[in-house]
Amino acid sequence: MKKITLIAFFTLAVALLSKAQETRPNILLLIADQHSGKVLTQNGYPYLKTPGIDKLADEGVTFTRSYCTYPVCTASRSSFMTGVMPSKSQPNLTSYPGLGNALKNAGYETAYFGKWHVGHSKIKKVEDWHGFSVYKDERDDSKTEAMTIDFLKQKHDAPFFLVSSYLNPHDCCELARNISGLGDNYHDGPVEEKMAVDQCPPLPVNFAIPPDEAEGFYCRRTPDPSDRVMFGKHPVKYWGETEWRQYMYGYDRLVEKMDSHILSVVNTLEKQGLLENTIIFYTSDHGDGHASHQWNQKMNFYEESVNIPFIISWKGHTKAGVIDSKVLLSNGLDLYPTICKLAGADYDESLLGEDISQYLLGHSKKLTKKRKYVVSEINQETKTEDGKVVFKGRMVVSQRYKYFLFDGGENREQFFDLKNDPGELKPVTDDPKYKKQLNIHRQYLKEWIENASDEFLITNIPQI
Repeated sequence: MKKITLIAFFTLAVALLSKAQETRPNILLLIADQHSGKVLTQNGYPYLKTPGIDKLADEGVTFTRSYCTYPVCTASRSSFMTGVMPSKSQPNLTSYPGLGNALKNAGYETAYFGKWHVGHSKIKKVEDWHGFSVYKDERDDSKTEAMTIDFLKQKHDAPFFLVSSYLNPHDCCELARNISGLGDNYHDGPVEEKMAVDQCPPLPVNFAIPPDEAEGFYCRRTPDPSDRVMFGKHPVKYWGETEWRQYMYGYDRLVEKMDSHILSVVNTLEKQGLLENTIIFYTSDHGDGHASHQWNQKMNFYEESVNIPFIISWKGHTKAGVIDSKVLLSNGLDLYPTICKLAGADYDESLLGEDISQYLLGHSKKLTKKRKYVVSEINQETKTEDGKVVFKGRMVVSQRYKYFLFDGGENREQFFDLKNDPGELKPVTDDPKYKKQLNIHRQYLKEWIENASDEFLITNIPQI
């Protein structure tokens, strides 16, 4: 009798475990490359149509104050997969638990399709670390969409964690080279490069270059064509208003190309009856200058480059259609703990990121850590007569202000009032009226360095 009871107990336990596995949500992480949070309909940008992203936003929460940990692909993506700042995670990637493995160990079926570019790793070389059972590093977004949809149509015996990572609008780099006559090939089809200027968006209100720009930025600005490497990245030295507006037009079309793939994926989820049991995250590794401050590409701390889209959508569960312009988020730090918590996966709770799951689901009106600021990093390399120079920089952005500091160069300390100067055109670093707030943000950086064991030297910070 006891033996029968024991068998019945284990049978019931297995059944309950199986049921728990079935009821846990699927998780879909959609990643764009180089999509600026400023070029988003939810942020008021009117010159593009994104029905795919809009569909997610209509059922979820859009955070307009979300920032990347580093405005370049490899570094930012290393944070996605570790929840750790790039200065630590990029050079020592596999020493930190990978996000895919965390969910795989929690019983999730794991898959990754699309652009990888995580740190300096090759996806095939770190298979045991990343934990994705099925994967393909792919730069053609149409192929990434096809693999994603094929996966969604398959039968799944466990909840899945799927990453669908798109290249665009990163092909704006190819667009810029083509506008300048250098020639390059697009990865997912071309866009119009010479649109009539009256059909293009107007120049941004912050097209001008701010005075006293930090050398950590301008060392990279408008390189001479003789510098073939850097001119290939920023081929804008001879652009006028027409070229800049044509660039903006083409960039917007690349966003729309990427969005069409997202719409197809979301529609497939709906047709498969998976939409109400799938949490969807949409974000980007960094933004793009999009002509602000006469800048294309990324690699600076201006809002267009470091502010990125961050939408979390779970139909019937997340607060629907909310545009949150208050909460400060770091997508590279906050994705990891939030995804793990929603999946019931174990993770190191000493990570610096914030689990925002309870806030998303309406169970809490505030984030538990009451974050006052977020931080981003950059290492800016330039050539001088004396050889190569690297300027290391840190950005601290709070509700109203932005502070950044480099370890060298001219005008290495910068301070902006984002409320009165959202376009970052008038640094107030030397304005006596802002001295108190400047010192507060210097203190924020000092606090961050100490709490995060950041390699950036406290001695770089001017004395308060």
